Amino acid sequence: MKFTTKQIVGAGACDPSGRLSLVGALTLIEDAITATLAKMELDGFTVHRKYGALMVFSKNHLRYLQAINWQDKITVSCFVSMKSPVRMNLDVCVKNNAGEIALYARTEVCAVDAQTGRLRRMDSVGVSEQVKVVRAPYDLPFEPMEGEGELIDTVTVRTGNIDYAGHTNNVEYIRLLLNTLTLDEWRGMAPLELQVAYLNQSFLGDNLSIYRFEKQNDIASHERIYTIKKVDQAVLRCLIRW
Repeated sequence: MKFTTKQIVGAGACDPSGRLSLVGALTLIEDAITATLAKMELDGFTVHRKYGALMVFSKNHLRYLQAINWQDKITVSCFVSMKSPVRMNLDVCVKNNAGEIALYARTEVCAVDAQTGRLRRMDSVGVSEQVKVVRAPYDLPFEPMEGEGELIDTVTVRTGNIDYAGHTNNVEYIRLLLNTLTLDEWRGMAPLELQVAYLNQSFLGDNLSIYRFEKQNDIASHERIYTIKKVDQAVLRCLIRW
């Protein structure tokens, strides 16, 4: 069960250098996953209406394998790569015009009860045996992220950050992190990898603290781990490599 579309990379998805930005990539991934879930009648709106639950992203991992630039023709495929009683992995494979994998992403999705916030079994929200698992063409495991570092910014969740479920949208968190970059960093960043763990929810009016940890490595790239906290509770942890 694989769903595929062909697209052209638009200017709004790119950074100042014309590369597919992290926010552009995450939006593309979110759109592909939600469209795929909708075709299986497992999207957030349907699951909320029929089962009183929310479909939430709990982890994200994406890796750039080839350059993706403005006006490039791409083929985007989305499919379920893993299914357990309480979660699913949905993979998004983006190929360039030459048929090479240019971007690969894996997103962990789970269902939570709309009233209690508790984790729900997948079979309680309509995930049946008809949802078939497809073998992944690329391995992208979720890996541990450690390090908190120094406080670099504080922000307040605004109306434009909120999604259909009433909490901060997963892409908006990354936008908040990228806003802490200098203009030179933003212009010069050629992203290679991003991994996110969504640990807790935040809501309209919440005050969030952003921490940054510079991770040392032996290769010619930069790595930072970001942590977003609400008071003393970690809301998100994210690794960005470029």
